[in-house]
Amino acid sequence: MLDEVDLSKVIKKYGEDTQARKIAHAIVQARAAYGRIATTKQLAAIVENVCTMSRDKLGRYSHPATKLFQALRIFVNNELNELNAALEIAHTFLKPGGLCIAITFHSLEDRIVKRHFHDIDLDEEKNLSLKQKLRNVQVVDTVEELQYLTEKRWKPVNKKVLTTDENEVEDNPRSRSAKLRAAIKSSQSV
Repeated sequence: MLDEVDLSKVIKKYGEDTQARKIAHAIVQARAAYGRIATTKQLAAIVENVCTMSRDKLGRYSHPATKLFQALRIFVNNELNELNAALEIAHTFLKPGGLCIAITFHSLEDRIVKRHFHDIDLDEEKNLSLKQKLRNVQVVDTVEELQYLTEKRWKPVNKKVLTTDENEVEDNPRSRSAKLRAAIKSSQSV
């Protein structure tokens, strides 16, 4: 069972919720007062009591517990690490010239896919360009080291991410946050 600080971190990191501390505090207080939270309905009610309803991009009301449930799902299922591993596996098993397509539904997933397809190290704070990366390198001793630094593992198919249009969102509201990215495995990378 997570304590208040850890729960707050999970909600903030995976739910990208600005009210993470308030929600975590309310959950811990409810557990102390009433015991184990047994249903999602109970959990949603706790969050609803401390947070106000907000509107989504379509102007519809969004339940304040939505981001909490997203955060818990991502955390419990280890979804971001699974996505990262899947992209590594796709790169390993695709032949050069093979196409990899990913549809993401929130910014955390999209950030991982974008960084893979644009050859940006997942540990880097900023999206450094190749020129900036080379500027930070102390000394390149061999041609192989230079090739390794400049090697592109993927070639993005589109310059910009593809998103749904108004008609698609009207027909299928759940598609509103969908983003599609595609990249071709570079012939250089093995």
